[in-house]
Amino acid sequence: MEIRFQERAKEYLQRKNFDAVLGKQLGAGQEGSVWESTRGSALKVFERENNFKREFRCYEILRDFEISSIEGFNIPQLLGDDDDLWVIEMTIVSSPYILDFGKAHLKRPDFSPEAIEDYEAEAQDSFGAYWPVVQLALYELSTMGIWYVDANLRNISCKGLPSPGS
Repeated sequence: MEIRFQERAKEYLQRKNFDAVLGKQLGAGQEGSVWESTRGSALKVFERENNFKREFRCYEILRDFEISSIEGFNIPQLLGDDDDLWVIEMTIVSSPYILDFGKAHLKRPDFSPEAIEDYEAEAQDSFGAYWPVVQLALYELSTMGIWYVDANLRNISCKGLPSPGS
C-alpha cells in the first residue's frame, strides 16, 4: 500500500511540473501517508476520497481565515492539491503544532454525552496540564466550522509552548 501512496505523490509532483522529488516519509496513519518533498513541502496522500475532501476543505477554511497558528500551535498552510490523486500539498511546520484534519467534522458532530466525556478524559490524560490550551485551540477551530475530534499526541504537539501556569 505504501508503494501505491508513494507513486501517487510522485505523480503529483510530475503533474505540477515541479522540479522536485520525494524525500523521507514524515508519517503514516489511517487516512494515508505523508512525504517531504525537495520543494520543502509535505505531500499527504489519502486512502479514501472522503477523508481527502474533508481535510482539503479544512485547509481551505483555514486559508480563508488566514490562519497559520492558533493559541501558539502552528498550522500547516495549503499549497496545492490534486482531486484525482487525492493529494494535498502543505507547508511543513515545527512544534508546537496541530496536524491531520482528516477526521475533522465540518458541522457540529452529534456525539453522546458519554462519548464526549470519554474523549475528553482520554485527552486530559494525554495532554495533562496542556489540555486547557489544547481545548482553547480546538474551540477556536470550531468557531470557523472545523470540529477537530482527533486530539492525540501524534497530531497535536505541545513541545515549545510555555509551561502551563507560567
